[in-house]
Amino acid sequence: MKYLSDIQKFIESNTLLSTTFSLLLLVIAGMVTHLICKFFVVKVVRKVFFSTHKKQVPLDKDVRLSEKLSNFIPVITVYYLLQFMPDLPEHLLIAIKTICGILFFVYLSLFFTEVLEIVNNSYSRKSKRKNHSIKGYIQVGKILVHIISAIMILAIMSNKSPVIIISSLGAVAAVLMLVFQHTLLSLVANIQVSSNDVLQLGDWIEMPDNGLSGEVIDIALHTITIRNWDNTLSRIPTKNFLTETYTNWQAMFSSGARRIMRSFHLDQTSIRFIDQELVQQMSQVRGVNEQLSALMDGRDSSVVGDRWFAENGITNLTVFRKYLTAWLSQRDDIKKDMYIVVRAMKPSPEGLPVEVYCFTSSVLWVDYEDSQSAIFEYIYAILAPFSLRTYQHPTGNDFWRLSQQRQPSTTANESGNT
Repeated sequence: MKYLSDIQKFIESNTLLSTTFSLLLLVIAGMVTHLICKFFVVKVVRKVFFSTHKKQVPLDKDVRLSEKLSNFIPVITVYYLLQFMPDLPEHLLIAIKTICGILFFVYLSLFFTEVLEIVNNSYSRKSKRKNHSIKGYIQVGKILVHIISAIMILAIMSNKSPVIIISSLGAVAAVLMLVFQHTLLSLVANIQVSSNDVLQLGDWIEMPDNGLSGEVIDIALHTITIRNWDNTLSRIPTKNFLTETYTNWQAMFSSGARRIMRSFHLDQTSIRFIDQELVQQMSQVRGVNEQLSALMDGRDSSVVGDRWFAENGITNLTVFRKYLTAWLSQRDDIKKDMYIVVRAMKPSPEGLPVEVYCFTSSVLWVDYEDSQSAIFEYIYAILAPFSLRTYQHPTGNDFWRLSQQRQPSTTANESGNT
């Protein structure tokens, strides 16, 4: 004991040695506290914050929070030990306290940033509204945490009250508005987009001006990320969704119905009034007799003359439109409580457009295209019994057939002249 007492007196008598020993003691205390936190804070965090989880299952959230806690707890320990070292030079004591204060608020801001990130991840996994993102609000919270930390650090370095620092910021408010103008615009846009639910995760949107069409996979403060259907990623500034035109197809998926609006073109010369011969031909198609009887007000088509059809304006296209409307109404994939219309449009050089307007319950892209293709494949195949022809521009094969028909007649004329 006397030997230790002599060493203590010798160290205290030497100012440089005493200061060095005190600094070394502070460093060792900080390192030991840091190591202790690394091993034991995880258990404390799990018990306090995540007690409902199984203890044998390591949680990533435990490790992340404990790492942030283990960073600033040693700083508190060093700051507390300074009270038992009054012999340190005043300038060194002030410097160490200033460094401890700066590190404390730096680590504290990192801790709250990590807490906000964990809140965002937990909300994304557990929220019933998985398509709703709070990432923008989380990023705003992170910005506020860093701003408060910066103010406190400036207050510590200048040895002034934080109130004075905040009041002095009013003089540079215009500069801050200029520097953070994009952040402020993005904040307002993000709040409007999120609060009004006009855009959510998983929505299919189209922006024709930018040539984008895909799924929203991330809604952040400054940008919204879209995965296009070719698996490329596009990031659009959040404020653009308030100033530019875009289409959100999510309402279509929510309604459970997707619109089919497509036309096919008929050769206008194939449209004519029906007669008894055409009636017999159309009657081979199941369901035509019911529509024809409705058009004739229950009359027997076999006893009605051809002139009657012309006088009453019943054409093969009229019967076909009524038949196609009824056929669509009988399909299981067509919504019966929504519009089902088959109408003739304005004629064009490509023929007479006939538009099919209805809604299918197949909202997914593959099922929707399959239903639409099946409908139009049937339409093109069923036109013949109604004596209707589709219109298309002449092809090379058409010209070849015409030339083949002309060659025999030309050969015959040459033989006669000979």
